[in-house]
Amino acid sequence: MNNVQPLVTVKNLTKSYQDGEREVTVLEGINLTLDAGEMLAIIGASGSGKSTLLHILGGLDSANLGEVMIANEQPLRLSQKRLAQWRNEQIGFIYQFHHLLSEFSALENVAMPLLIAGKSMKEAEAKAKAILERVGLGHRLEHPPAKLSGGERQRVAIARALVNEPVLVLADEPTGNLDEDTAQVIYDLIVELNREFGTAFVVVTHDTQLAAKLPRQLQLDHGRLVEENQ
Repeated sequence: MNNVQPLVTVKNLTKSYQDGEREVTVLEGINLTLDAGEMLAIIGASGSGKSTLLHILGGLDSANLGEVMIANEQPLRLSQKRLAQWRNEQIGFIYQFHHLLSEFSALENVAMPLLIAGKSMKEAEAKAKAILERVGLGHRLEHPPAKLSGGERQRVAIARALVNEPVLVLADEPTGNLDEDTAQVIYDLIVELNREFGTAFVVVTHDTQLAAKLPRQLQLDHGRLVEENQ
């Protein structure tokens, strides 16, 4: 009998907001489990609530109802100070637009989460360099984002998401701003890193072809999750 707890458990998650007189429900009774090291694609139309779900999982947004448990912690119940610490230690984020700090080099951008976690500059830069080399950017360490291609910027963002060795990476349209060939390279890299690091990934995308490359897909439709491959 398997008694291993899922890495992520979401129960009856509901999110709505007021639009003038009207209440708009974005997520309705979401239930979800994700095992350690698992890869999941969530697909759905623009505005279907995919990003909202990711933001709640990552502790960046609240919910009206429901529970979220990630790595034996309930982010919705944490104080703001503890939540920020937990997020930096346990969760990595990859966005459609890389969100790199323009005034810093690739190396400095990737070292930042480690410095926030209290690591020394020497240790932070050593780890940042190692993971940048792993994603094929060992020759671009000192380049600022403006001197990097779109694909290279996203590699830096992936390195930054993984540098703290999080249990879960949340990727919001990680290839949405890239051409088809570069998007394929980035997806292949994410799959490789999942196998190598054992990090779980939730990848939100509207690209069904890329989503099909991941072992599990869920469709978010009218605020509800539906298993694609049942």
